[in-house]
Amino acid sequence: MSRSYLDALSGQPLHQQAQAAFEAFSGRGWADPTQPHHEGKMAAQILQASRESVANVLEIAPAGVSFQPSSCVARLAIEGVLGPSRSQSDRKVVTTAVERAGVLEALRTTVGIDSVSQLPVDQSGAILPLSLAEELQRLTQRGRTAVVMQAGNGEIGTLQPLGKTAATARGFDIPLVTDATGALGLVPIEPGWSVLFAEASTWAGPAGVAVLAVADPGAWSGPLPTDGADVLNSAAAAAALDAVVRAQPTLSAQLEGLTAKIRDRVPRLVDDVDLVGSATSRLPHVVTFSLLYADGEQLASELDRLGVAIGSGSACASRAGLPSHVLEAIGALTHGNVRVSLPLDATAESVDHFLDVLPEAARIVRAEAGAP
Repeated sequence: MSRSYLDALSGQPLHQQAQAAFEAFSGRGWADPTQPHHEGKMAAQILQASRESVANVLEIAPAGVSFQPSSCVARLAIEGVLGPSRSQSDRKVVTTAVERAGVLEALRTTVGIDSVSQLPVDQSGAILPLSLAEELQRLTQRGRTAVVMQAGNGEIGTLQPLGKTAATARGFDIPLVTDATGALGLVPIEPGWSVLFAEASTWAGPAGVAVLAVADPGAWSGPLPTDGADVLNSAAAAAALDAVVRAQPTLSAQLEGLTAKIRDRVPRLVDDVDLVGSATSRLPHVVTFSLLYADGEQLASELDRLGVAIGSGSACASRAGLPSHVLEAIGALTHGNVRVSLPLDATAESVDHFLDVLPEAARIVRAEAGAP
């Protein structure tokens, strides 16, 4: 095998059903769906069918579904729940220390949020529901508050206790905004959330497109959002999600089997390995581990030379030359970690290829670092 691609969280091949949607609708879905002419109405029908498809997956009303650019969907979801700022101290957010860098950036830069409380996590990366209740008790009488929490962590794989979180937030009459990127389509999303968003690349949909879903219209300030993504990409995203959800039981079991093999074999093949994240409550396609005496980016580069593509830590943190904030939050090594994220079409052969070359790659990187 010449190349094995195991970095789905950075992108993966477009799902065949997404490709089929492009081909089926390319001659009818190019017009502006807001226009009243025939061509616009045809595009609007395709868009409405796409909304209904996603709504069926999420078990909400189609009016609550829209398609947005990935670059702004987190900010849109947060601003939609918090509503317009009436003062300098009336909008507060409770989140975790392990949210995606893009979500934390949206929280830092959204105008009118005067405080962001980051809840600590345990060594697996999961929050303690009691800490959420304590923080909401402190904030509930002080202006508009929202809980913003991921369904699963794409960097280390740990699932959050979303059902318990939703119940706690609901007890304080506070909306829960859920980032389901990395999880939607691959694992069931526990109910109780008010607003959800997820990037379509999770389920091999078009890059740059995201789903925004409002389950509780009462939690949304103002009119429900209109679509910000084009019709064809929206239709492709919906078609891929529908196909992946239909295949979820079998697909997730296949991916879980492959990641279980990686988690079992890597510590046997290489000394001084630290597997991070929950061993049981986790995304089916993500495995992250740290190697003592080995730089994560150098190890990923060496594996690439040997024909295996994987990720190294947090992509945003790596590009900025910073340690991973997620690994810092769980007390793990922050510079020797690598992340395997299996694409939907991952095979046992591609995983075996990775396991075959990993010991040699680790030996080379450690030797170059002068490791004992």
